[in-house]
Amino acid sequence: MSNSSLTAGTLSTLAGLGREVRPQQWYKQGVLLLGITFSRNLLDPGAWTAVLFAVVAFTAVAGATYVINDISDVEADRQHPEKRHRPIASGQVPIPVAAAFGAALLVTGFALALAVGPLLLAVLTVYFGQNLLYSAYVKHVVFADVISVAVGFVLRAIAGVVAIDVFLSPWLIVCTFLLALVLALGKRRHELGVSADPERSRETLGSYTAASVDQLLTVVTATLLMAYALYTFTGADTAMMLTLPFAFFGVFRYHHLVHTTEIAGRPEYLLTDRPSMVNLALWAATAVAVLYGLPGLLVGGLS
Repeated sequence: MSNSSLTAGTLSTLAGLGREVRPQQWYKQGVLLLGITFSRNLLDPGAWTAVLFAVVAFTAVAGATYVINDISDVEADRQHPEKRHRPIASGQVPIPVAAAFGAALLVTGFALALAVGPLLLAVLTVYFGQNLLYSAYVKHVVFADVISVAVGFVLRAIAGVVAIDVFLSPWLIVCTFLLALVLALGKRRHELGVSADPERSRETLGSYTAASVDQLLTVVTATLLMAYALYTFTGADTAMMLTLPFAFFGVFRYHHLVHTTEIAGRPEYLLTDRPSMVNLALWAATAVAVLYGLPGLLVGGLS
C-alpha cells in the first residue's frame, strides 16, 4: 500500500472520529455557564478557568458516550437508513480505533474534572453513568427517555456551579430541567410528524402520539414560564422581571417552530433562526445588565 493511500486512510479515520463526537451538539455544554453568569462571577478569571475545564471535561465524556453507544448499536445502525452512515457503522472508523479513542476521551474528561475538584468529578461520574443507563435501558422506556435527557442538562448546570463553588437559585435548576424537557418533547413531536414508521426510527416513538406530545408540550411550557417568572420574583434582583418578555417570546417562538419547520428535529438549528438568536441576545444582555448593575455603573461613571 502506498504512502498516499495510508495518508488518505488516516485522514478519513481522523475525520470520522471528529464526526463521532458530534461537534454539532457541543452547544449543550453552554448550560455550564449558568453558574458563572448568575453568581455574578463573569469577571473572575479564576472562575473562568474552572468552568472552561468543566466544559472540556463534559465535552470529552459526552464524546466517549457517543462512541460507546455507536459501538454497542453498530449492527442495528447498519440496518438503519440514516444511522448506517455514521463513522463506525459505515466502517470509516474501525471499532478498535473507536474504542481506544473513547477510552482516551474518558481519561481526559475525568482527569480535567479531578483537576478542578472532587465534586465536579462526582457530578461528571453521575453524568457518565446516567448516559450509560440511558443507552442500555432508559431510551427504550416511553417518557423516561425525555426525562433522562432533561436530567442530563440539570447535571451540566450543577457541574457549572460546583466547579466554582457558588450558589445558584433552585428555580434556575428547575427552569433548566423544564427547558430541556420542552426541547426533548419538541424533538419527539417532529419525529412523529416526519417518520413514516415511527417505531423503526426510534423504539419508544411508537408509544407516543402527536396529540399526547402536544398536550405535554403545553403543560411543560406553561410550567417553565411560571417557574422562570417565580425566579425573577424571588431571585437576587426583582429587576430580572425585565427579562420576562424575552423568555415568553423565546418559548412561544420555539413552540411555533416545532409545528411549522424542521428545527425541532435538530435543536441546534435554533442557532440559525434569526428571531430566536436576536431574542436570546436581548435576554442575555438584559440579564447581565441587571445582575451586574450596569445601568448604575454607567450612571455613576457619568456623574
